[in-house]
Amino acid sequence: MSRLRVEMIIIFWLVLILSMPAIAKSYYHPSISQTFNLLKNGDVEVTDIRYFSFTGSFSWAQLNLFLHGVDDIQFQGVWDMDTGSPIRYEVEKQSNSKTIKWYYQAENQTLGFRIQYLLKNPIHRYQDVAEFYWKIIEDEHASIKKLDVILQIPQSSPDLFKLFVHTQAQPGEMNFSSDQRRLDFMIEDVPANTFVEARLLTSPQIFPGVNLEDFPRYEAILNEEKEAASKELQGSKPSWQANRWIGIGLFLLFIFIGIVYIILFFVFYFRYGREPKIDYERQYEQEPPRDIPPAFLAVIMNQKALNRNDMGRAFTATMLDLARRGYMTVEEEKMKILFIKKEYLVFTFKEKMININSDSELLPFEKDVLSLLQRISNDGRTVSTLEIEKWGKAIPREKSNFLVFIEDWGKSIKNWWESRYFYTYDEKAEVKKEHYLIFSVAYFIGGVFLVIFAAINLDFEGSLWLITLSILFFPFIIIFALIARKSLGRWSQQGLIEYRRWTAFKRFITDYSLMKEAPPILLQIWDRYLIYAVAMGVAEKLLKNLKIYIQETGSELSHPGWYQVPYGVVFTVASLDTLNHLESISRNMANMANLTRALQSSSSVGGGFSSGGGGGGGGGSSSAG
Repeated sequence: MSRLRVEMIIIFWLVLILSMPAIAKSYYHPSISQTFNLLKNGDVEVTDIRYFSFTGSFSWAQLNLFLHGVDDIQFQGVWDMDTGSPIRYEVEKQSNSKTIKWYYQAENQTLGFRIQYLLKNPIHRYQDVAEFYWKIIEDEHASIKKLDVILQIPQSSPDLFKLFVHTQAQPGEMNFSSDQRRLDFMIEDVPANTFVEARLLTSPQIFPGVNLEDFPRYEAILNEEKEAASKELQGSKPSWQANRWIGIGLFLLFIFIGIVYIILFFVFYFRYGREPKIDYERQYEQEPPRDIPPAFLAVIMNQKALNRNDMGRAFTATMLDLARRGYMTVEEEKMKILFIKKEYLVFTFKEKMININSDSELLPFEKDVLSLLQRISNDGRTVSTLEIEKWGKAIPREKSNFLVFIEDWGKSIKNWWESRYFYTYDEKAEVKKEHYLIFSVAYFIGGVFLVIFAAINLDFEGSLWLITLSILFFPFIIIFALIARKSLGRWSQQGLIEYRRWTAFKRFITDYSLMKEAPPILLQIWDRYLIYAVAMGVAEKLLKNLKIYIQETGSELSHPGWYQVPYGVVFTVASLDTLNHLESISRNMANMANLTRALQSSSSVGGGFSSGGGGGGGGGSSSAG
């Protein structure tokens, strides 16, 4: 099984597992029964019996009531409906509300609780009417299968005893007692997060202990209710039903778009995801496919994005190529620090470098390297690999000097290659991939809004299946987006041929069984092969194969004029070992680019090597005798 497929499976199950708690843990109210006992002094005693049907594990519940319209709310306790025993609770007062929170243990069961509290002075008394206007069911709550409410007044009110109930649920049943002291009403299927409001009107004489507001209010209240009723009659359907149909319509649209989304992926994949067919079957190339600056290999060997490791090798190969072309010479030096012997290379500038800005042989990004080396040099004549590494590792701000340089330098190389030759990737496929990823993000966000809509506007049953199915669809969106990001981009036909040819050349210089069949001319131009080997990260293998080839055939290796051996030393096959330092420069520079990138807080993935640390666990020693 491929690595990509394994990653997709892991991501799928991870998203599914993370989604399960939201799906598995839920509750609703099978019933809520409330009794409002209105007292002569204007207070109201409330008995609120709430049953909870739990799916999953629960340990607490709370009721938060706004203090709007009352002087205070005094919670008196919570009791278990099965045993009648009191339940531990706590009350917290906020600036505009009061909350009672009680504790229990429940898992996949139904429990009932009786909450007792007193509303202080919620009743208003006018010249012609007394009014109790209260949200008996709060704004935010789970769905309620059945709501029963009883309202009782201190004495009979035959002259005026009216109740107006405001709800988005279907109308229920309402009953008045024959003595005009008690009424009750029942509502079924109250949607989640929709309040139920009761407005009770009685004669003002019923509440002698309530302060009288000395003006009439009755006709104004009736006009308000008439206006509310006329607005409801103008609507074609109750809002709860409209929301249900809107939710179903949106979900069907979500599924339809999902089918289009999946089909579109396969259409894009078969058109733009599979690599183009090319007429190239060679296993190896004995010569570099093109006589080009080695820095271009950082573009050729990558389909689109430039890799920091490749850029480190491209930089080193460019220095070597400039030396081969007569702008510098390279010489090995040695130094000793305590007991450690350190070998490094020194680049000496030649007269040809004086007028590099007007040199028509050099491309702009090659001039950039020579100009950089001149700036790094302490004496203006030479620059060592130690100086280059010291400069490259310095971090004046957030990035190392080398990372800052290769970011702009890499863009220059890429622009020159694409303007003079061709794009290595299929431009149209990249555009289609970008469009598909934008579609993925938009589709995912649309699904999130659908879940929010269902949770806010639909009843429990309607929202549960809608939310569940929507969330289960999210992993497929993520999986297809990740696969599209990997699979929809592809090589251009020319880019793939170029990549295969250079890969065949790389195979030739790293496989001794192939290289030993090379013509003798190879030993005369081996340094030209070396610069490309450095750019592809296989210089060590090439030099190793050259040594074996010379030792087995007894051939002589030409001494390149740009490489200076120490005074009095003859250039031999052993001299090739020192050239491996060029590849260590590439690794050191690339490491600092990767490390400083990982040190940035804006990056989420990355890493590198450093000499710090020592505070981790483990350690010790080992010996043998």
